[in-house]
Amino acid sequence: MNAYIDYPKRIVKIQEEMKKSDIDLFVGTRTVSLSYVAGAFIPWRSAVIVSKDGDAGLVSMLLDCERLKNESWLGRISSYAPLPGMDLMDLIIHFVRQNGAEKGRIGVELGHSPRGNTGYLFATEYELLKNALPEATFVNAIHVVDRASYIKEPGEIKLMRQAAAMADAGIKCVEDSLEIGMTETEIAGIGEMELRRLGSEYHWAITGSSEVASGYRATYSMNGTTQPTQKMVQIGENIIVDLHPLYQLYPSDLAHNFILGKPSPEQRKLADAYLKTAETIVRNFKAGNKVGDICKTVMDLLTELGYAQYTIPSFGHGLGVFGHEWYPAIVNNDEFRDVVLEENVVEVAFLAMTVPGVCGMRLECPVLVTKDGGEMLCKTPLELTIINV
Repeated sequence: MNAYIDYPKRIVKIQEEMKKSDIDLFVGTRTVSLSYVAGAFIPWRSAVIVSKDGDAGLVSMLLDCERLKNESWLGRISSYAPLPGMDLMDLIIHFVRQNGAEKGRIGVELGHSPRGNTGYLFATEYELLKNALPEATFVNAIHVVDRASYIKEPGEIKLMRQAAAMADAGIKCVEDSLEIGMTETEIAGIGEMELRRLGSEYHWAITGSSEVASGYRATYSMNGTTQPTQKMVQIGENIIVDLHPLYQLYPSDLAHNFILGKPSPEQRKLADAYLKTAETIVRNFKAGNKVGDICKTVMDLLTELGYAQYTIPSFGHGLGVFGHEWYPAIVNNDEFRDVVLEENVVEVAFLAMTVPGVCGMRLECPVLVTKDGGEMLCKTPLELTIINV
């Protein structure tokens, strides 16, 4: 599939955000920043650097640079290695001095995340930069790429639709194959094989693969991350399957719920409440809505349904180019509650409802924000799928 991405325009958007914060030079180390600026898959510890004048470059691991020179649009790609004078920080400092920013305001990406591979600047790296550039002023600039990448370009949405279609196909393959006695790893393999067949390039989730949980493993309190195991599925068990394709640097994230055999009355009740809540989340991903207001609407419904105490109080997270899986999260906290959703933003609708010993259900589905409400990019139905056995 061909999709046009205007990479030079991205540099302009970054410059605009830098200007708002009076930043002379931006150093991005997060995965989202590397992907957004370089337009290539970058698995190694790396940095993209953008000056206020629009000079942009990438510093990455020596053994991967020839591939990156072929796949990235950037004309300035430098190789680092663990040798004196060739370390990543050495080359960043050289770039700073080349741009005359050694006495300027340098934006770096400081912070923390529940994810382990986001790429925030390490404390040792930060101290090294400050010691090497004592006259520079360092400021936290995670907002630069967060804001620049917030609203999606038409080409980005096109690629995310393709990734979503792959996820749908993977879930359908799982549905057609499910039977008593299959292992969770076998279920994951069936879904992943279909994703690969259709062109998925990487399992981008923090688990390193698909997530599959069945029976008691699907009913852990608060329904946590569940890597597949050799557990065999049994009649009457619910099964959560969560697939993560990546296509041309653009991901999808689709979780769906199955049950083998007829649901019990308690499982049916939870499934009905889950569907009503999931539909409410998607409907409220509407341009102009504030994150805090969405959270309140959903929590009020969960309280009315009697499931508030069984539900993680988080209802979505950002999605975009590889590494963009946070801004903004649909969480009612100081960081996000006042963020306003805008047209052509993509959020993953998230819902995790678990009644221990009864059933656990999880929703993840990319949703395009429109003026009329959310448009699900994945077309897999939200309701529980019952497998007759």
